[in-house]
Amino acid sequence: MLNTFKKALKKSTFVAAGTLLAAAPALAGGLDEGTSAVSEFRVWFYGFLSAGVSVFMIYKVIMALIEKETWGDVFQALCKVAIAGGVIVASDWAWSIFGS
Repeated sequence: MLNTFKKALKKSTFVAAGTLLAAAPALAGGLDEGTSAVSEFRVWFYGFLSAGVSVFMIYKVIMALIEKETWGDVFQALCKVAIAGGVIVASDWAWSIFGS
């Protein structure tokens, strides 16, 4: 199960990197168009992440309900999701302060 999750995470990383590379032509139109393209991508990416996290947490809760995993595993997954979300928010905050 963990190997499947790791493979899916690697694939989603490649998809995100490919999307960023595909967005390069949109950024060539000027600063305003580039800023709006990045803003649209950020909204899409946050929606994608929230959907993925929701599915992951529902899966963990279902596994705990049918007693394939413990509720401690659900709590650990929730902590990992919170840490990952915190890193995303912290990087966005740091970029707004230190970015160009």
